[in-house]
Amino acid sequence: MATNNMRWQAPGNGQIFDDKLGTNSYMNKRTICVLTYIQENPKILQKKFELEIKDYLISCANYNNNDSLASHFFRPLLFMGFIQQYDDSTLELTIEGVKFLNSYKEKDFNKCKFYILNQLDNTKYPNKATKDIKLQLFPFRILFKLLLENNDKGIDSSFIKEQLVNIAKIDNLNLYIENKNLYDIPKYESYEKFNTWVINSLVNIEILKKASNKYFIVDDLFENISNLYKDLEFKDFFFTDDILSCEINNKTAKQRYKRNSKLITQAKRRDDFICQINHEHITFISNETNYVEGHHIIPMFQQKNYEFNLDDVDNIISLCPNCHREIHSADDKNKIINALYKLNQKYIKSNNICINDLYKMYMCA
Repeated sequence: MATNNMRWQAPGNGQIFDDKLGTNSYMNKRTICVLTYIQENPKILQKKFELEIKDYLISCANYNNNDSLASHFFRPLLFMGFIQQYDDSTLELTIEGVKFLNSYKEKDFNKCKFYILNQLDNTKYPNKATKDIKLQLFPFRILFKLLLENNDKGIDSSFIKEQLVNIAKIDNLNLYIENKNLYDIPKYESYEKFNTWVINSLVNIEILKKASNKYFIVDDLFENISNLYKDLEFKDFFFTDDILSCEINNKTAKQRYKRNSKLITQAKRRDDFICQINHEHITFISNETNYVEGHHIIPMFQQKNYEFNLDDVDNIISLCPNCHREIHSADDKNKIINALYKLNQKYIKSNNICINDLYKMYMCA
């Protein structure tokens, strides 16, 4: 049966977690074992993963070998953003994937939920786990915003199956935005798997709770989720072909985290208004100085992953407009990322960030 490419697709073949974090349930074990395998085999080719993962799961998770596609074992984690897949089909844990797995092994399950929330916030359609989907939106941002606005009455499973998963564009929400009535969101053909596999998995790990067939945000995460979305509007959750993912993330970060413009000016003066990638990159005169732009080396959209403040003059560097666009838009960013790392090793290393972390941050896919 062909996939409806204008519907929220649930990847894989089941829930990512089927019980509370830390519980030795079947899907919990399988998920942790898949993450562990990729951590032990960084940048592994997908074909090699698919050849080896079932044998690994038999020993690691008491997996009962069957005809499941091996790709189904990593696609839900790719969808959630704990794994990333490069253009050459290699698989690697994301920064959040590493942080989640390390916290899980340390049995810090509250921190685990924190990283899951961060990655749900980053999850978008399309992604490499649902590459046939033609939508351009952030599904969990929409879900959490609706849950926040309907916290007193919740949202039910029929709404998720018939309405939520069929939201394709801001037009589907215009009447709701005006009237705050969930029934104003159009109904379409019912789709079970997103509710059964994804939503129920969030209930299992206590990000959502279910009461009388209605879903709510759990009490102890309500303030955290509210802080993520209080300054965002539904229109911010949709994008177009000509907008890069990192630009969407930067826009969201600007709405969430206040930046001190004085720090940008301070960094430019420190750098003598010269592009730090190449001192010969002269642009034009603006306010009697060579025009440069301030760039946060560790991007501000990563702030939710770190306790230290990223809006720090030591994290800001002066770049000419061309280099600034290169760091956001180039197909191959490794050369300029290497240069940024060498220029600012002291600050980066002092905060326990390595060059591979920077590569992951700037993948923006």
